[in-house]
Amino acid sequence: MLDQTMLDRYLDDVDSYLHVDRVHRERVLAEIEGHLHDAVEAHIADGVAPQEAMQRAINDVGPPQDVAMQFAPTPAPARSVRGWRRWAPMALPAVMLAVGASLLVWDLLLVRNGLTDGLKVVLRRSLLYAAGAGALTVATYVTIRNGDRDPTWRRAAWALAGLTGIVVALNVTS
Repeated sequence: MLDQTMLDRYLDDVDSYLHVDRVHRERVLAEIEGHLHDAVEAHIADGVAPQEAMQRAINDVGPPQDVAMQFAPTPAPARSVRGWRRWAPMALPAVMLAVGASLLVWDLLLVRNGLTDGLKVVLRRSLLYAAGAGALTVATYVTIRNGDRDPTWRRAAWALAGLTGIVVALNVTS
């Protein structure tokens, strides 16, 4: 006689790892149960005790998470974004970087006339602005490169572009 509780426990474990709809879930569990019964009968036919046959059948089928993984639906590939739409989030950070670098160069040209305390403050602010612009530009570039087929990275690129807009607005108002 088969140990139905061991079988039920194994199927419950597989069920906990399955990520499929109800109809598909029932069909998958019935298929696995059928394979287990066939394997148990084969082991019993080889002269193994029923309890040991059930354990061997479960070991033959494999760990519940691995079995469930075989029935996981494959995700549909995301549509690739190419051309200007892919690089659109880069526009504002790139402009911000160009403006920051230009301001820094302009301030450095003023140093020829002597470095005053006021010019030190302006240089420090220009340097911070250019460094921040550079960091946001690089971060946006990296997210765009990673976002070819992953919508999460694309959203991150747009979020960084929005953050750049906030930084620009804060710098303009102060």
